[in-house]
Amino acid sequence: RTATAVVNGYVITGTDVDQRVALVTSASDGEIGEAEIKRLQVQVLRNLIDETLKIQAAEALEMRVERSQINQTYDQLAAQNFGQNPEKMNEYLISIGSSAGALKRQIEGELAWDNLLRRNVNPFINVAAEEVNEVLKRLEESRGTEEYRLGEIYLSATLENRAAVL
Repeated sequence: RTATAVVNGYVITGTDVDQRVALVTSASDGEIGEAEIKRLQVQVLRNLIDETLKIQAAEALEMRVERSQINQTYDQLAAQNFGQNPEKMNEYLISIGSSAGALKRQIEGELAWDNLLRRNVNPFINVAAEEVNEVLKRLEESRGTEEYRLGEIYLSATLENRAAVL
């Protein structure tokens, strides 16, 4: 298949998109319409692009995710869903139109992003116990008070459609 997207030299194909859509739709109980499938394909493509960028960012910082980590996570998923049998999970993924590779790529993206966050963000997050207690105190004080959910609907009007908008 031809490239659906190219992210810094990494090619994402229509097959990649189709296999990931199959993963998403397999969790759905009902029938999914054609319009919803098209919307899912666009969203999945965006997710694949983001995932690729995350993996590439981790590699650029020499934080490559090891195959053993990916396989270990894959095996854990197989154990949770198929009783310690990765082969059954492989067969299931193929039966729904996906593949082990598609799921492993998703796992790699998640692990890469977790590693980046752990290294570049977590050290700078410092929440003091006083801050937590202050928020809890405010929540407790506001218990039982009236709350309102406000929303705004903005309709743009021109001279031509003013009557219809009103």
